[in-house]
Amino acid sequence: MTTARAFLSRAEAAEYVQSHGLPLARGTLQKYATTGEGPRYHKFGQRCVYRREDLDAWMATKLGRPVTSSGNAGAAADGRQPAVVSERGSRPRDPAEATDWDR
Repeated sequence: MTTARAFLSRAEAAEYVQSHGLPLARGTLQKYATTGEGPRYHKFGQRCVYRREDLDAWMATKLGRPVTSSGNAGAAADGRQPAVVSERGSRPRDPAEATDWDR
């Protein structure tokens, strides 16, 4: 009987995330390690190693909230209205700042 290893290499960590149906390349994990966007990892000498529970927690934070239709996909979780984007492609704005052109 084999037991799962406690630590995964960066390549194994990327495969673990992919096995859950989420796209992630080893190089992306490497980039995330330098930018702080990725899952927690541990240094073992020169190597970065990952725990499954840290990968699971990180995947959970990256997933958006469940939606039932594309109409409510942009709604904020706290009940606020989503920002209005004008048809001209300008930056998103607060709905209170929208002009007649934007509506």
